[in-house]
Amino acid sequence: MITGEFNELDQICKTHKCPEHPDMALVVAWLTTGQFAVRCGADHFPEEVTRIPTLTEAYKQGEDIPEPLAGNIVKGQQRRARAAGAAVIPFVLGEVPKRDSETGELLTPEAIQALIDYAEKYGLDAYRGHVCLFHGDPYITVDGYFYKAKREKIPYSLTGRPLTRDELLLHHYEDDDLGYYSKVRRLDTGQEFEGYGFVKKSELTERSKKSPDRLRYPVVAGKPGNMVIKRAEWQALRRAFPIGGEE
Repeated sequence: MITGEFNELDQICKTHKCPEHPDMALVVAWLTTGQFAVRCGADHFPEEVTRIPTLTEAYKQGEDIPEPLAGNIVKGQQRRARAAGAAVIPFVLGEVPKRDSETGELLTPEAIQALIDYAEKYGLDAYRGHVCLFHGDPYITVDGYFYKAKREKIPYSLTGRPLTRDELLLHHYEDDDLGYYSKVRRLDTGQEFEGYGFVKKSELTERSKKSPDRLRYPVVAGKPGNMVIKRAEWQALRRAFPIGGEE
């Protein structure tokens, strides 16, 4: 795991990629241990990263430009590429999520822009993974709530544990489903906020109705243990640090 100061890690994320998941962008994640760490879009914390070629290097190698570009920079590069008779450089949105976090479906450029606007409305940053789409609806992620707490200097503790078999049954889930309990305690007020997360066994095998050869919930099926924890933490964090209309 690569940890360090936020600005240092943010620069690494902008200029490097995960060697195991090269198509997934890197972001800076806030850990419950009070540290910042580099995380890739596959919810993986790499031990090392690979530098992304610069614009000049990519041109020389005849490759598509893989690093984040925006606005007039993209348009200017495209004009120069056309003038030179070269291939047009694609617009890449860097760390902004490009897939629905639950279904894994690719987002349209319009949906990505709407996600960026949604984040800005609440003082968050889509490029840092503070927001995502969940079945087509915008949601603030756990990173977004961590960011709010850090930005507003709110002292807190976050704890959690797996649910027992009896607790799963109490919440009307089955023995082979997954359950997790999280609790946020605000140290400034002493208030405590609970959150429960669940992953049903059926989510790991259910097929997409549109594409039966694909899983309906590929992200959940890929890492159910991580997802059940995130769902519980999200419930607790959104109650402890409400944003916008979620109070």
